Amino acid sequence: MEKLSPAMEDYLKNICLLSGPGAEDIVHVSELALRMGVSKACASRATNTLSEKGLIWKSKYQGVSLNSEGRERAGALLRRHSTLRRFFSEILRVDPAVADKDACKVEHSLSAESYRSICDYLENAR
Repeated sequence: MEKLSPAMEDYLKNICLLSGPGAEDIVHVSELALRMGVSKACASRATNTLSEKGLIWKSKYQGVSLNSEGRERAGALLRRHSTLRRFFSEILRVDPAVADKDACKVEHSLSAESYRSICDYLENAR
């Protein structure tokens, strides 16, 4: 599994959040650009990259959709973000808005070992 840059991970997550539960759900590049606060050209370049990496399908005039690998990767990224946000807000008592921003920053660089330890801690804290 090829490593993605933090920016590409964010694009993948946002495509997933904008799409519905089915693989056929289309996200327009303009929607993605608006959600991420970037230009359409920037979002188009990013989706070209994700398409080249085999994570999305891209149709020139229809938009993009996640393929099975892209949906799997996006789901893992969203779970990682959610777990970190929960850890920061529930365990460390960080303000939820700050916890969300920090989770977005940390999720890209946290080691698998540390992430597993946080998951184990949260599971045993119940």
